[in-house]
Amino acid sequence: MKRKDYLEFVEKSVAAGRKTYKESIETWKANFDADYMFGYTSPGIIASQIHMEGLLYSLNSNMEHAEFIRDGLILPMKLAAIFPEEIRIQRKEYYRGVPLLEALFQLHAYMNAYLDVKDSGVLTGEDVAVVRQSVIQSVTPLIFCPEWGAHNRSMLRACALVHGAAVVGDTEETREWIKLADYLAEESIGGWSLEDAAHYIPLWLFACIMYAKWSGTEDEYYKKPQTKYYFDYITHLITEEGQIPGFGDAWFHSNWYIWVACIEKGAAMYKCGEMKEAADRIFKYGVEKLHAEPSPGLGNYMAYAYKWSSDEVKQCATAYKSGEVLEELVGKKIILRGGGSYLLYNYRDEGMYGFIPRQYLRTSIPVKAEKMHHGHGDENSVSHLEKNGTILLHESGYRERLPNGKYRADLYHNRLVFREGMKDLSNGNFNALHDDGYYKHAETEKIHFQCFDGVEYLRTRNRYRSIGITWDRCVAWLREDDVYVVVDWVEKETASGCTIGNVWHTQHARKTGGRSYTTWVDTVMRGQNDKTPFVNKKDLALAIEFISEGTTACADEIRRNYADSTMVSECMACSFDKGGRKVFITVLTPHRREADPSAVTGRLEVEKDFAQKEAVSLVYRGVSNIHMAFKLDLSYGLHPYIEDRAPAYDWETGKLDYGNILTDADFAFVTESGGRLRHGMVNGCKVLFKGETLFEAPRYSSRDFMMETFREIDHKWRAWSGEKNK
Repeated sequence: MKRKDYLEFVEKSVAAGRKTYKESIETWKANFDADYMFGYTSPGIIASQIHMEGLLYSLNSNMEHAEFIRDGLILPMKLAAIFPEEIRIQRKEYYRGVPLLEALFQLHAYMNAYLDVKDSGVLTGEDVAVVRQSVIQSVTPLIFCPEWGAHNRSMLRACALVHGAAVVGDTEETREWIKLADYLAEESIGGWSLEDAAHYIPLWLFACIMYAKWSGTEDEYYKKPQTKYYFDYITHLITEEGQIPGFGDAWFHSNWYIWVACIEKGAAMYKCGEMKEAADRIFKYGVEKLHAEPSPGLGNYMAYAYKWSSDEVKQCATAYKSGEVLEELVGKKIILRGGGSYLLYNYRDEGMYGFIPRQYLRTSIPVKAEKMHHGHGDENSVSHLEKNGTILLHESGYRERLPNGKYRADLYHNRLVFREGMKDLSNGNFNALHDDGYYKHAETEKIHFQCFDGVEYLRTRNRYRSIGITWDRCVAWLREDDVYVVVDWVEKETASGCTIGNVWHTQHARKTGGRSYTTWVDTVMRGQNDKTPFVNKKDLALAIEFISEGTTACADEIRRNYADSTMVSECMACSFDKGGRKVFITVLTPHRREADPSAVTGRLEVEKDFAQKEAVSLVYRGVSNIHMAFKLDLSYGLHPYIEDRAPAYDWETGKLDYGNILTDADFAFVTESGGRLRHGMVNGCKVLFKGETLFEAPRYSSRDFMMETFREIDHKWRAWSGEKNK
């Protein structure tokens, strides 16, 4: 995108806004509700419109823009007369008058418009006094509830306070504003966001950008590694089509226009062509795929994109491969991508940072359904899956009513869900698993992520201490066949009854076999009561196969993401002994929608099932025969701890016979392709296939501190791969 492209969009948005400006204000008057829970605010179009007009005035000095802005600057004060005085006096924070502009989302645009025309001569002294008073009345309520912590609502407050101080000028009061803003910003500037939500991270980043500008700390802010992290983060997340997939609280591709502005800022500051390319693709997805027309709401942020972008930065293709986004401590996401395929996997928990802010939020606002803050119960979840631009799986949405949104709950994500007790499955799995929707605290960590030639593998762990459950999810992407093999392993720490559901969400589903379904998505709602939902491509569907036995499989018609949808699932209700284990195996296969799904299903076999569920051996018969060995119990083969003696493993005690594969590795595969054997393994000493050694880590001599001598020992390599003739 060139700056002129953003400017053209702003110009069209100004024209569109002019046409609806008066009508929007009259509609606001007709629908005014003095009891609105978020309090009083002016019509949203005023601030957005005059901000865009201010940009045009700064470029062309056309006084007609300045006159329009002048009227917009004083209009909020006039409109405030609609607010009943008897209600105002009940609101302690309104003691100086109602907040004329919504401080978090409108005020920045209003103040920018003022600064654009401040020296134009169009404003009288009385006009300036009205603007200053409007800012004071808008900022004052923030003092009464300065939400804090590294999240969007805190930083938007900090932004409003320092920006407001610049407009009002140096007074004893504005010095207090700046002081409060600095306290609010401390945990965000150079810190990690508490949020895990595609809708709210851009708001937080936007506010950080604005705070840095108005506090005069831009040089310091952009030098911090955490700052660049978030620009890289979103650049890595976007799909081949340019969509930002949903995770946490979000609507479909919501706030994309804010991302465009933010990423353009990052591209300019870091001279990064990949960020420039990402901004271009996000913008085009919004305009071309979502058919977004120029409007004040969008043009407001395209004005920032124009101001912040640089044509000196040349776009550079984002040729990202499968990888972590961006690591396992904060981002906690993995993307499998290539050849038109894209899978976003989220295992983010609340994190082990920001304890006091998280506790403050938890005890200050009704957020029982979410992680702190705006995150969902989506650990170990497939958040998004698409192939060649056809969406096959997507996120659950945000909420339909305050305060808590049911779509945040674990049940509305593509993952396992756990319920204490043995539920009745006779009325459908959804009815059995549905509960109050409150968030169930989990601790998560990455176990493995490894890309091999033809096979990409990840494994992450969830630990639910309150119910004594550890759940590992393994995903093996078989790239030649474009098939995802999902192995879920559950271990119960205490003896009790438990109900487990393996759930996958789609729009439509048709049963194609005893435990197989073909599923497809025609449209995706972009919010509640969406009249023009996103229209998905119609060429592909997704086959979902449940391989394990002993579960109840069904397709339940439910409501999800603001629309009728289908939950395809398998469920079991059983009594667990202490240390009891269960394994679920699912195969996800994209296929042509008009094709018979039986042609691409039924290819995965359980080669060997282990009685104690310590491992499972699978073979997929597709383009090639792919044998896979999953060691599920990672403690298998380890010796009891002996002080000063290592290692705690050796080949003889750690090896497992998977049938064709013999290995001690946590994961291994062998692909039979023509006359060649391709193999890979993670965390092991040796891999044999049909008695032939494919990999063997050399033994070495290690000091035995107990015997005061050297002894020959085995050593595990982190990963290895190779090829060999049969």
